[in-house]
Amino acid sequence: MEKEFSRRSFLAGAGLLGATMGFGLVGCSSADSAAPEGDSLATTGEDAAGGIEWAREADVVVLGYGAAGAATAIEAADNGASVLIVEKEALPGGSMARCGGAIMGAGTRVQKELGYEDAADDMYDWIMTCTDGACPDYIARAYADRCGANVDWLEDLSKEHTDQDLFEYARAAGGSGATSGSSGGAGCLDATGCDYEKFGISKATALPRTHWAKAMPDNTANSGPELFLPLYEAINARAEQIESIFDTAFVRFVMDDEGAVIGVEVEGANGTEYIKANKGVMLSTGGFCAGEEMQKKFVPEAVGKKCYMSDACVGEGIKAAMAIGADLTQMSYYYPIAKAQQYHYNVQYNDVFYSWDMDDEGYMEVPEDNMAETHGGVVINDKAQVLDVWGDVIPGLYAAGNDVGSNIFGKPGNYPGCGCYVSFAVCFGRIAGEEMAKA
Repeated sequence: MEKEFSRRSFLAGAGLLGATMGFGLVGCSSADSAAPEGDSLATTGEDAAGGIEWAREADVVVLGYGAAGAATAIEAADNGASVLIVEKEALPGGSMARCGGAIMGAGTRVQKELGYEDAADDMYDWIMTCTDGACPDYIARAYADRCGANVDWLEDLSKEHTDQDLFEYARAAGGSGATSGSSGGAGCLDATGCDYEKFGISKATALPRTHWAKAMPDNTANSGPELFLPLYEAINARAEQIESIFDTAFVRFVMDDEGAVIGVEVEGANGTEYIKANKGVMLSTGGFCAGEEMQKKFVPEAVGKKCYMSDACVGEGIKAAMAIGADLTQMSYYYPIAKAQQYHYNVQYNDVFYSWDMDDEGYMEVPEDNMAETHGGVVINDKAQVLDVWGDVIPGLYAAGNDVGSNIFGKPGNYPGCGCYVSFAVCFGRIAGEEMAKA
């Protein structure tokens, strides 16, 4: 009987063909290594059917230890899953640990305490307005419904796992951009990072949704390390459920013969290894803000522009997703910044979190005509599942953060406000963690 042909079997077949020809679209490193067949794979030793020797396994494998990856790991662990985080650098943090220090939310404790009324519907309307149709309705809805609770969640993690307050409950005074309100002692809440006048709103009357972490000590202007600290300490406190490995680069996805992602190939101190994911893989490698090769292909006008996000984010995760048929969107979008900027971070975190382009006192200079980040990446649904080019779910693969193109950031120059990138990463990271844990 002739086997029924489907889009999914076509993708799986394409992966098998790629491996045979040396393209490496599935997790086999050479032409004579067979692709895994079926779902019944050995957890240790060499699998007779697929020829894959799994070096280790976990329920959830997270690629990248930044905002999205950390949020995924915590949520998955808190829902009963074992988690392995794979980070290619020697230290965690990604772009979040050296960002300005803001997270966006609507209906938060901070807003309520300071007398501001805000709601998920209002945030949804704002995202749909300022992104001018670039944000899918279902993404805006899922984000708006959760972003406020996620700010509170991060504050709760800080109270539980650190000895410092995450926010100073006061309206931030003056300034704009990454340094506004982020300095300890200046308050935590403001409305910055958006050209509000473009939408008929003055900055003075815009509803404040940007929450700045309190920097320690008070003489640093940017509090990205302090904002990431609650996630880091929460993961450390869950050591029985969450393992992290560093200096280990993600190479490609391992797929079964039905087109489901069942693990990853990595390259580390032990050479090439394969890691089995029993419930799912999280793609959170940080996008391609520092990837000149990717920029030349998709957003050439951004080539040469200085970016203040992690210089380790070169796009390998997106490329690996492309190789298994993931759909992409907004690849030509990036966030341009015309003015020069100076960032200042607390140097006590230099040996704790990944850092870049900083001097010994924690200062980083970004010249005029720079950019915040690139916006393109894979397409996801409201469960953070990655979709293929026909709009079908790629089983076992999830994504959040800068690897996602179907996001809340909109067209170049249209930006919801400071802290939206961190907020988006945390939102869909938590969604993915919960979804994979119950898979």
